[in-house]
Amino acid sequence: MAKKEQNEFEAARKKRRRKFAAQRTRKFIGAVLLIGILLGGIYLFITEDIGGIIGDRIASSAAGSEGMPVDISGMTVKDTFSAGEYIGVMTDSVYYLFAENGKQLLSEQHGFANPVVESSGRRFLIYDQGGNKLIVRMRDKILFEKEFEYKIISASLSEEGTLSVVTSAQRYASQLHIFDKNYEEEIFTWSASNEYIVIAKVCDDEKMIAAAALSASESGEMVTTVHFFTTEAAVELGKKEFKGASVLSMEFDNNGDVKLICDTVAAVLDKNANVLGRRNYSDVPISAINVQGKEGAVIIFDRFTESRAAHATFLGENFEEIKTVSMSGKYITSDGNLSKSAIYCSGIAYIFNSEGECTAKLESEQDAILIQLGKESLFAITRDELCEILS
Repeated sequence: MAKKEQNEFEAARKKRRRKFAAQRTRKFIGAVLLIGILLGGIYLFITEDIGGIIGDRIASSAAGSEGMPVDISGMTVKDTFSAGEYIGVMTDSVYYLFAENGKQLLSEQHGFANPVVESSGRRFLIYDQGGNKLIVRMRDKILFEKEFEYKIISASLSEEGTLSVVTSAQRYASQLHIFDKNYEEEIFTWSASNEYIVIAKVCDDEKMIAAAALSASESGEMVTTVHFFTTEAAVELGKKEFKGASVLSMEFDNNGDVKLICDTVAAVLDKNANVLGRRNYSDVPISAINVQGKEGAVIIFDRFTESRAAHATFLGENFEEIKTVSMSGKYITSDGNLSKSAIYCSGIAYIFNSEGECTAKLESEQDAILIQLGKESLFAITRDELCEILS
């Protein structure tokens, strides 16, 4: 009988030990998951700048909104841009950020003789074209400042914030500099001896680079050559020439292919410089909507008649024609984002989807010189104010 009681006691003790072990295991797993969540949150907080996004939301929703329109009188407007959900305005002396409710979030003097602005996500860069200085920043902080030895020709940001800068050089026609998205080091440099680099872009994986350069053929005609590089080995993967063409715009799409628009031809190229699609035109384009990270593009041509009109050709993934639409009035300006395009002609703003369908036609009493697509609205820059265009 004593032996039976001992066996039952041992069984109960083992059951208790198993229970405690299971509880310890669950606590350990819970602790590991909690640490993983905290580390993941910290990583996202740092890499995705969650704190900055929250701060931006608080700043834009805070009391004190001026409302639209916003007065910018007494200054020459150079350009408009988007930075996250905000509307940016560049003048000859100051750059601004406004929330869509009209609240001014940032106002800084730049001191540049010929300021140019480029943006990607919440980041934007301002550089002195023909000068030496460049700034990359967000609403709440400056990320990078640099004074180059030679004059800046152009600069741009990738979707992830990688910076490309084209400058002149002492022994070369031009030079390309690529900085990582943290701006801690220059990860790639290329010097062109017989070509003039006009535009350079970096794919969002930080590995692919495309540079469009101009040169002259033996007959004197312009030649645009697109060069493809990889930052991993710093070697050229391929290049493609377009004779009789001058580059106007170049962007990477969401497939990692390059969308090139010139004055006589438009083409889509893969990373090995193979042409995936090509379109030639005899009319000279007056503008193009070529959005980073989006398939297709819009090319706008002028139809010079007594009544004045413009037509826009919407191109698909490999630059096949989707649709051509006509708009009455003189072409003034245009803008595009990942979901829509806006074209402004003589007081009327036409809003199109990616298929070239006109989804809205907004009349403006203001004499706009620039327009900017916001998250929900369309904004116009006149000679003295920023205003919202309403139907």
